Amino acid sequence: MVFKNKLKIVMVIVGILLLGPVSSFADNDDNIPLHMGLSTVFGALGETVLHHNTNLGTTGRIVYGTIIGTVPGFAKEVIDSTHHDNYFDASSVAYDALAAFIGSVVANYVNNRIQVGIEKRREGAIISIGYRF
Repeated sequence: MVFKNKLKIVMVIVGILLLGPVSSFADNDDNIPLHMGLSTVFGALGETVLHHNTNLGTTGRIVYGTIIGTVPGFAKEVIDSTHHDNYFDASSVAYDALAAFIGSVVANYVNNRIQVGIEKRREGAIISIGYRF
């Protein structure tokens, strides 16, 4: 249980750290690689959180992970459309959705195969990580 809470904290911190570079690229017209990179990460993070904290099946985790991964790019496009001389770019949102889907699928594959165990002992703790081939 302690591991899951620490995992959530680490994932939130990583997500926040990844948001920092977004503002420096916000005015870049050719930001498809940035959209796809961040959406892949957010899709993977979304699926991982759902994987460890819900009873959703594989399809549900991938669908909701894809939605979670698409939201930041969609929000950026909505904000961009409010600026003078800028517009909502639907193709960027499509790339966001594709990348978030890929991130969710990859995270689901990895999360189904990695098992983490923590055993408390008097002299400390044993952490084991297993990967099913």
